[in-house]
Amino acid sequence: MELSDVKEPQYGFKGNGNKLENLVERNKDKEGNILVEAHVDHDIGVMFMYQAMRGFFKSFVGNKPHLESYNVDIDTFRVLYNEYNGRGKGIKIDFVLINTLEYIRYTGDINVSTEADDFLYFFVTPIDNNDQPSNVHYVIFNLNHKFEIDRDVIDDNDLQNFITKLRSSSLYNSMASYSNHTNPTEYIYYPWADINNITIERNIDNRLYKDVQFVMGEVIEYNIILQYFKLNPYYNFDALAYKAAYLQHEKRLTIIGKYMPDDIIGKEGFFDMGDLRP
Repeated sequence: MELSDVKEPQYGFKGNGNKLENLVERNKDKEGNILVEAHVDHDIGVMFMYQAMRGFFKSFVGNKPHLESYNVDIDTFRVLYNEYNGRGKGIKIDFVLINTLEYIRYTGDINVSTEADDFLYFFVTPIDNNDQPSNVHYVIFNLNHKFEIDRDVIDDNDLQNFITKLRSSSLYNSMASYSNHTNPTEYIYYPWADINNITIERNIDNRLYKDVQFVMGEVIEYNIILQYFKLNPYYNFDALAYKAAYLQHEKRLTIIGKYMPDDIIGKEGFFDMGDLRP
C-alpha cells in the first residue's frame, strides 16, 4: 500500500474558526415547511457523526474501536492556553491505540464505552514557535478528576509506543484503504486562537460552557454532499466553503466537538476547528 508523501509539518497561529458554521442555511425563497429547521448550520456535523457510524466503523460490529465520546473540561483548555499561548502556536492531538487497562491508568475513568480490546484515544502536545512539539504530553480526554498540568502527563516513550501501535495495526491499514489509500488522519492541529475561542464561548444565558464533548466523525465526500443538497431545495449549501475545508480530507476520520450542557434548542451545536494532518 502506497500512501501520499508526508511533508514536514507547518503550523499557523491564525485560528480556523468553526468550519461547520454557516455551511447550511434555510432557503428563505422556498415555501415554509414545519419539518425544516430555521437554521441548520449544525447538520453537517451530525452528518459527519453518522457517516462515521455507517461508513468506516460499520464493519466493526459490536466492538467498535472507539469510545462513545471524548470529553474535556473547558477549564483544562484554559490551563493549557494560559501556560503555552505566549510561547507557542497551538496543540496537536495525536490519534493512538490504547487498551482498557492503559486507558483507566491514565484517565481514572472506569466507564469504558466499548468492548474492543484496543480502541482510539488521543493525547495532546503543545507546539512551539519553531513548529517543534513539546517533550511534555498531556492526558485531557475523559478524566475522572480535575486536570492537573503536572500530573496528567505521558512521557515521550509511552506516547511514541502508542502511536507506533496504531500505525502498525490492522485498524490503521483499514483506515488507509478506506480513504482511498491516502494517509489516514494521524493527528489534528488546533491553533491557540481556536482553543481560546472554545474557552470564551457562551450559552444562551451568556454563561460560559463547562465541557466539550468530542465524538468521532468522518468527512463526507464532496460530490456526495453536494448532490444531497441539490436534491434538497429547502437548504442553501455553501459548496465552495465546504470544498475548501474538506475536499483534501474526504473519507478521513476526525473528531467534532459540542459545547455542554447542550442548551441550544433545535441545534446540535457541533463545531470543527481542527486541521487534519498529515
